[in-house]
Amino acid sequence: MNEILKVLDLNFLYSEETKNSEYTFGLKDINIKVIEKDLISVIGKNGSGKSTLIKFFSRINNPDSGKVFFRDAEILKYDKKDLSKFISYLPQMNDLTHFDSDVIDFLMLGRYPYKNFLDFGYTKNDTDEVLICAKITGIENLLAKKINTLSGGERQKVLLTLSLVQLGTADDLTGKLLIADEPLTHLDINHQIEIMNILKTLNEKGLTIIIVLHDLNLALKYTNKAMLISNGRVVKFSETDKVITEEMLKEHFFIDSKILNYEKNFFINYLPN
Repeated sequence: MNEILKVLDLNFLYSEETKNSEYTFGLKDINIKVIEKDLISVIGKNGSGKSTLIKFFSRINNPDSGKVFFRDAEILKYDKKDLSKFISYLPQMNDLTHFDSDVIDFLMLGRYPYKNFLDFGYTKNDTDEVLICAKITGIENLLAKKINTLSGGERQKVLLTLSLVQLGTADDLTGKLLIADEPLTHLDINHQIEIMNILKTLNEKGLTIIIVLHDLNLALKYTNKAMLISNGRVVKFSETDKVITEEMLKEHFFIDSKILNYEKNFFINYLPN
């Protein structure tokens, strides 16, 4: 199996002055290898470093020391515009209520990496790519609507579609990486399942996916690997059912639980203290 992402000896210290004290947070000694076509959940308590860590995978953050490699080349060596054809970062729920544009025009922004400096128009290929991605995420009926009229679940699907337009999903998805930071936040269970089913389908088509998740049952159901982050360190990174265990939930989440196996699907039964 081919490596798509490798992190070696990454360290990072983040400090922020506050009114009453200085808050300092760090990532320490991060060493991981991501294999092509993995679907990885990044889990851990709030403030453990999940969102900070995944930003290094897409070159949003740069480490104080250590290196990140993408497809055998150091990520800092890539031209940012070229890199965006292969890595897309989907941030936590964004407020799109100030956008007054039609959804289809908003999605055209994802074609930026494929344009030269003086190319301001959109071609039939651009339109076709948007339509293909909209079909994948099931938002064809939203393309003519204004973004600021959409529900939270609809907006999240539009943002996911934008990431796919950026990656060029009409092409082979193998060797491309989608990084999603808590894409299910504030969504009802119907939209959560919809998003996860879409991601699973994309993964089956070759797309490597790293997703920050709080719902550990969804992590067990959909992801083949899990990365547990605690106090800025990767505590364990392995097959999901080897990471999310009753012992792990007790040690890192302070929760008593019983993990049940029903027809080869695992479910967490949280027990009262």
